[in-house]
Amino acid sequence: MSAEKTHNRNRVEKSRNIALCGILLALSAGISAAESMIPLPLGVKPGFSNLPVMYSMSRQGGKYGFAICLLKSVFVLLTRGVTAFFMSLTGGVLSYIVMLVLYKKTNVSLMLMSITGALIHNFGQLCAASVIMHTAVFGYSPVMIISGCIAGAVTGAVLKLLFNAMDKADSNQGGK
Repeated sequence: MSAEKTHNRNRVEKSRNIALCGILLALSAGISAAESMIPLPLGVKPGFSNLPVMYSMSRQGGKYGFAICLLKSVFVLLTRGVTAFFMSLTGGVLSYIVMLVLYKKTNVSLMLMSITGALIHNFGQLCAASVIMHTAVFGYSPVMIISGCIAGAVTGAVLKLLFNAMDKADSNQGGK
């Protein structure tokens, strides 16, 4: 293959990844906005807005997933303010780093990766809340642990179904 064809193929792949990243960011932002309107007790959120982040991390690579994670927090800043941004950024970045390490360095299941990510996200948000409120809020930990396990398990199951469906669609199209 000539150098020019390789260069063109790389440009097309990069363009495809950037376009997909934009679509996944829009999806994540939309889900985040919808989740913020769900009146669940104690401020608990399902965490489905992390599905596009985890999908991107595992299918596109770490830098694309991280970009979506960061930009999703910017969306939160623009729509819900500085406090929500700080909470989103702290929980999101911590959970992303842990999930990326688990994904790259272990053979952990999507379910366990998702549950761990949800728990770390909640821990990061508790730390952020402690800084914002200038007081310890870790008495809220039992609620965050239970909700993190449930949300992480549901999100992990949905992600697994999504991967299975995408893999099946790819195989039906001849792997394209």
